[in-house]
Order: sequence, then C-alpha cells, then structure tokens
Amino acid sequence: MSSDSDTVSYPADVLAAVTSRVLSGLGAPDDLSTLVAKSLVLSNLVGHDSHGFIRLIEYSGWVDAGQLNPGARPCLSWSKGSTALVDGRWGWGQAAAALGVAQAIETARENGAATVVLSRSNHVGRLGEWVDALANAGLMGLAFCNTGGAAVAPHGGVKRVMGTNPFAWSMPGPDGMNLVLDFSTAMIAAGKVVLAAMSGGEIPRGVLLDRAGRPTTRAADLDDGGALLAFGGHKGSGLSILIEVAAGLLAGTLPAAISQSGYGNGTVIIAVDVARYTAPDVVAAVSRQFADVVHASAGTGTVLLPGELEAKTRAERAVHGISVASGVQRQVAQLAGKLGIDLPEFA
Repeated sequence: MSSDSDTVSYPADVLAAVTSRVLSGLGAPDDLSTLVAKSLVLSNLVGHDSHGFIRLIEYSGWVDAGQLNPGARPCLSWSKGSTALVDGRWGWGQAAAALGVAQAIETARENGAATVVLSRSNHVGRLGEWVDALANAGLMGLAFCNTGGAAVAPHGGVKRVMGTNPFAWSMPGPDGMNLVLDFSTAMIAAGKVVLAAMSGGEIPRGVLLDRAGRPTTRAADLDDGGALLAFGGHKGSGLSILIEVAAGLLAGTLPAAISQSGYGNGTVIIAVDVARYTAPDVVAAVSRQFADVVHASAGTGTVLLPGELEAKTRAERAVHGISVASGVQRQVAQLAGKLGIDLPEFA
C-alpha cells in the first residue's frame, strides 16, 4: 500500500489533459479549461507544485460554494490613457490575468507604461507567469495582489491580518531567459502548507503559529486557526501591508481582515516599455555580462539569478516528468469520480 508521500511522475501534456478534463467537469468552457490547465501545469513544470494542478481541489470547493462561476468570461471594464480595469466576473482568475497582461502589453507599447487592475478576480495562479509574459514582450513587469482571506500575522502579532500577498517583478534577461522574481510575502506560500498537509508532510520550523500563537510544524494547524508569519520581519510585514491596502483599494476587494467576501485576488499589473529607455541589444548584453559576474561570485557554491531555478526545473521536468504525491493524485481522482470523469492515467 502506498503512502501519501509516495510519488508518480507524469508528462506535462498528460497532466494538462487530466487537469483540463476536470476543469471542464467543473463547468469551464473548453477554451477556458485549456487556458487554466496550461497555467496550472506550467507551475508544476517550473517547480511550484503548490500552484499547480493541486489547486483543482480548492477550485472545486469554490465552484460548489458559488464563489467561482466556471462559465464566466473576464471583460475590459474601461481603459483610459495608460490605465485600465479588467472585470474578472468571479470566473477563472487565470483568464482575467491573461486579459490583463494582454491589455498591459498593448497599452505599454502605446504609452510607454501601463497599469492594469483586476477586479472581481479569483485566484490568478502564479504571479511569476504573468510578469514573465510581460518580459517576453520586452517589458519590465511588476505585479502584486492581496489574496483574500487573512492568513498571515503582522510582525510582532500572532493573529491573522493579511493575505499571503505575493509580489513579482521581471526584466528581459540574458540568452532568452527572463529575470523573474516571484515570492509570497508570507514565510511560506499557503499553497505549500496545503500541499504538505495533502502529502502527509510537515513544514519548516519558524513559519507558522498555531491558534494559540505557538510555533508549530504541523501543516494542519493553519486550517485550525493558525497564522503564517511574514518573511523578513518588519520589512516583509510592511510590504505585505502595503500590498494589502493598495491592491485591496484599487481592485475594490478591500484588505482581507475587513473584507466582507473573504476571497478574491485584487491584482495590480504594471508594465514599462524598456525600449523607451535603452535598446534591447544593450539590455541583452548588459544582463549577460552581469549574469557572468553573479555566477562567478559563487566560489565553491552556486549562485542563481532570479528565475534561473525555475528555468532549470522546467528543462528537467520536461524530460523526466512531473512528480505527483499519491495523496494529491488520490484526491484529484476522487474529485474526477464525483464529477463522473474517468482518469485512466491515474489507474
């Protein structure tokens, strides 16, 4: 008998097909199920399994609760100058993010810069995906969102006040690899805690408090009223608070601790046309030269650029497949069974 921590590897296209079928079973039209599945499995490919197809379990609960309308399509509410607002209509957050990025690219190329806000948006997935797309278009990208549902204690506190509030920043980088920084302002992403709970693992010491405010390594303590800690002490806590207020107000979701809905990703996307300031060939040459300096600083160790680990992981997993914990596999198979979907790949 296998344990929840045992793993099985699947090619990315197989996992994407499975994910798309389950999303269709939840009510997503074919084009949206394909878009969301591609986004989720891309997270698996680059090594961020907490934002991968494991999210199907969470999304199904949102559909059941009426929080996520699987057939809704995002729309551009308005566009004025270098600013725009996308209405996610409480559909798939990845669809809203894709529309927001497309709008940001078009607007930044026309005006030199763009700010696009996503309102009424569910989980947008991994922020790094969206700023990476901006860098692919030759733009500098910034994105941040308040994640809805307080889960993180501020520095010095023990009670939930902020969301996990991720921040991402990108620039075109050397040799076709973008520089992509993407992190949760919590010590650990909530999805990684959920993944640990589903696979029977524990989480590192010093990232989570139980409901009584005591340090714990039990992933289940988060669901039992515990609180994550912000990274970097007062610095990470301050960044999270700014994201909470700025994204919450601009998107209309409000800070998590005072929101009436308790869900949604109030997301701000900012794009800057790098070519307005410096030529693309200069960007490529300077980033390549600086990358060499960074790598050479390692001595006997290894120094990686932002986004380099994800690029390496993607190359490896494209060849060797994506490992899925048995506990996660079983729960997705159970969800598929509930929806009347056969998953022979998981047999």
